[in-house]
Amino acid sequence: MARGPFDFSIFSFALLGTDLKLIPILMVVTALAVSMGTTATPKSEPLRGPSRMAILEFVDLSDNQQKPEVSDIVRRALAATGKWSILSRDSISKRLGEFNINPHQSCNNPQCSFDIGNVVQAEYVLFGTSSPLASVQAVTMKLLHIPTAKIVWTKVIEGEGSSDSERMHSLEKLFAGAAAEIAQVKPDGDKSKHGKTLAVIDLSENSLQSRAFFERVCTRIYGNPVFDLMSPTELTELLTALEINKYSVVPSLENMIGLGQKLGVSNLLYSRLYRDGRSYIYRLAMYDVTGKAMVLELPPQPSEDLIKLLDYEKVFFNTLFSKEKDEPRPVMVKDGSKSNKALWISLGVLGIGGGVAAYWVENLRKSDNTPKATDSHIPFPINPPQPD
Repeated sequence: MARGPFDFSIFSFALLGTDLKLIPILMVVTALAVSMGTTATPKSEPLRGPSRMAILEFVDLSDNQQKPEVSDIVRRALAATGKWSILSRDSISKRLGEFNINPHQSCNNPQCSFDIGNVVQAEYVLFGTSSPLASVQAVTMKLLHIPTAKIVWTKVIEGEGSSDSERMHSLEKLFAGAAAEIAQVKPDGDKSKHGKTLAVIDLSENSLQSRAFFERVCTRIYGNPVFDLMSPTELTELLTALEINKYSVVPSLENMIGLGQKLGVSNLLYSRLYRDGRSYIYRLAMYDVTGKAMVLELPPQPSEDLIKLLDYEKVFFNTLFSKEKDEPRPVMVKDGSKSNKALWISLGVLGIGGGVAAYWVENLRKSDNTPKATDSHIPFPINPPQPD
């Protein structure tokens, strides 16, 4: 039998001589040599290649059709980072076809994205929307991490320009920036971590504009780990099971807290986009169901320009998320009062919303001598009852 350099036995020890006192010493040396041999340089872990990512076709909310031209720009931007192994459209379509899944069926929710991710064996799935909204192309992006089934990154952007080609060129630059952000994403592998449960009660009419605004709201919430958003599909099913018609609910503090309790969520966000004459009015309010209080409501500013309402939305969520970084305390903002001006001025000083806050402050100043948005022609009350 062949022996290694450290392969000894008692028989071989005997061959060394008759001095048996040396045997224990030699056995210790042998044991050390064997130990050194078995604890040699550990095997290094195999180098891991780029993570596999499937990019689904973005969905146009105006007709629920796919927008492959937008998805292609995103694919190129992410491939350029070198961090990802981007699955081609053809490979995804072929794999879905093998499972009798229609690759041309639009997908813009975590459930179908998760299913597709498993089918194509991707670690990440990027999905979203791209829809015309006033003078911009409104885009939402959501990155789903398949192993944890969590959305780990989101983005809301607008492609600007006077023509379709200019808007697409604008999106190319924005997607390049988004790709750089995604390259830094590091998902938390702890599946047990969950945020505060939240449901969005949207009472807007079913128009392209309202669908685009609602999608932006959900995307922003998905991107904040503080909250665990109840999916719109799940919410609809739950409301049906509870025999609740959400459009019959007047958004007062008492009603919103009561609805949140029935839904079993800790937070409720109310949103509504509607027309009043030629102007659009956009309302957003966050309720703490557990604490039975309103967290935030900013005074709505009627505008004929939808783009200005995007600024209103941005300021609302910047304010809300900055509050959530600290211990949140309920804040009541009354419409048309001096506290509104103080709030918006403070937002401008803090840099939240940038020049947007200053724009709203100026509008509030002008409202001192003009009819306020609290006139009786607005169908829903703006100020909910004060908590007890």
